[in-house]
Amino acid sequence: MVNLNMNLISPDLRKRFEDMRHQLSSMTMKVHTLSTNKAEVRLIKDQCSEANVRGFTLVQDEPESVGGTGNGPMPTDYFIASIGFCESVILARNASVANLTIDSLETTLIGTWDRRGLFDIEAVTPNFKTIAVETKITTKDPVQKVVEVANQTHRRCPFHSTQSRATEMIFRLNVNGQNVPL
Repeated sequence: MVNLNMNLISPDLRKRFEDMRHQLSSMTMKVHTLSTNKAEVRLIKDQCSEANVRGFTLVQDEPESVGGTGNGPMPTDYFIASIGFCESVILARNASVANLTIDSLETTLIGTWDRRGLFDIEAVTPNFKTIAVETKITTKDPVQKVVEVANQTHRRCPFHSTQSRATEMIFRLNVNGQNVPL
């Protein structure tokens, strides 16, 4: 059940991101503005792997139907979920700076790719053909403010920025139960 009286963005988040933006924009050596992500992955058995990322352990596996043990999400599941995670984080940052109140935020992602590419069948590639991203937001603020923050999010999210150059990205925005054009 959604609590419509609670803002999901804490009040101190705005100051934190304004300070971060100021710090990044005032750096004279742009090499100091680069961020690096690292994952150490090892095969456990067959198609099951374990990754260590910043001290967190992630397990991935394939379903039993394709020779896995089903002990975790598939790599493509993590990939699609990561786009949603990134959108939530960046949208929260942008909302905090814009003083946008968010009572609820849910994102559904659907990626489509052709499994024949796993085996070079008919010269098909295994890349995602489309990724649909549907974001549902509940707020008391004006719809136009939500649209502005959503558009900022799509420009500023590392996943969106990277994927939109390689895959057709379809974005949908739903504010207070109504579809809104972006």
